[in-house]
Amino acid sequence: MTKSSNKQMKYFYNLPEDLVVRVSSFLPIKSLSKNRVVSKLFRHAQIRSLDLDFSGISSVTQNQSDAINIIQNVFNKHEGSEINRFVLCLKEIGGEESITSWINTCIGKNIQEIVLDFSKSKDVMEISIDFSAIETLTVLNLRWCKFEIPNNSPKGLKLLRSLSLMRTNVTKEMINAIFTNCNDLEFLELIDCSMYGLLSIPAQNHKKFKSLVVSSMPYLMDIVSCAPTLEYFKYDGYVTNVIFLRTDALKEANLNYTRYRRIYDSSEIVVSNMKHYTKVYVLTTTNIFLEALTKRYVGGRRLERKGTFKFENLTDFKIFFKAPTLCTLFDIVEFLKNCPKLKRVVIDIQNFTFAHRLEFWQIHHKEEIENNNSHLMFLNEVKIIGYKGHWHELDIVEFFVKNAPSLVKLELQMPKNAKTKVHAPDYGRINFIKSIFPAIKVTEV
Repeated sequence: MTKSSNKQMKYFYNLPEDLVVRVSSFLPIKSLSKNRVVSKLFRHAQIRSLDLDFSGISSVTQNQSDAINIIQNVFNKHEGSEINRFVLCLKEIGGEESITSWINTCIGKNIQEIVLDFSKSKDVMEISIDFSAIETLTVLNLRWCKFEIPNNSPKGLKLLRSLSLMRTNVTKEMINAIFTNCNDLEFLELIDCSMYGLLSIPAQNHKKFKSLVVSSMPYLMDIVSCAPTLEYFKYDGYVTNVIFLRTDALKEANLNYTRYRRIYDSSEIVVSNMKHYTKVYVLTTTNIFLEALTKRYVGGRRLERKGTFKFENLTDFKIFFKAPTLCTLFDIVEFLKNCPKLKRVVIDIQNFTFAHRLEFWQIHHKEEIENNNSHLMFLNEVKIIGYKGHWHELDIVEFFVKNAPSLVKLELQMPKNAKTKVHAPDYGRINFIKSIFPAIKVTEV
């Protein structure tokens, strides 16, 4: 039923016409709408769709009032006794009365999933619905839509598995109420939410909680998680103190660190947090992570290292480079040599260039890398996104082809306008690298 309309129709050829019409009435609303346009047979058929996904309504009409009329027409004709899923994305604030009516209809038909996305508008939508009282919900995703729990005592949400909140006020009492009431919760996402001080995740008695995402919450000072079953953690924002009381199940971490507007050294906090991530299998981060871990010259030729960690399980590593930074291939290698099982590496330099501040690399680091080979025995795939042919990018490529004996795939994604932004390519060196590993693939994106 999720295939294209033409493929759907092939299944109906040998069925009685009235049965075809009835079966089609249960199609997801997007597929049903296509059928009603191309066939008179379905034009006046009843609507019993369980999946009312209107996320593409803006591509049908740019006028919000027209979009509301289209959706209202669907609800007016909906004859089914159940609605499993309701998805709505609008660009402007308005139509609260209609939206409230649609949600109430869904509640009356045992709605399981609600996704409301108003993130393209300027203001947060306030809908007079107590979402915390809906008893049948398993998925609740509210973006730029107000969410409250009256008296921090939800009347529903007992079946909730996934909760995503964006641009809403969050309190300690609300989080406690959620984890106290939602025993089946598996996924919690907080994006651009207002919360000050401490975010505590009291999931010590939960057996299904697996994923936590915290993004763009600059007023948080600490995150403390007691979630023994947590498998995935994503943090996006300024470096902050994160404490995991248990990390037995943690398999993947995404640490998208950004800098404060004012200059300060966040490396001590990064190093302090590091012990929680040494057993993960997948790690995504930024150069701020490397800056905290690798050796620095602090005077003369004296090296200082702030922390040494071994990532014994790590198989996939992705890093985004963001300016300003002093990181070079040296910093990358210093980290990779502590990852004995590494199989895949992605380096994203789309919005970054190594054109500046390479003095330490030229004076000290380059020689050290050449004299101290670090064999990455299991590495078989490398991708460099934003490759522009800069000479230090070639240093990185050359390092991998020389030090990864199991290398199978090396892909360089080059921006289409890259040739106008860099010096002439060093074809002699490029040909030398290709002589070592001919399977290098360069694509323009």
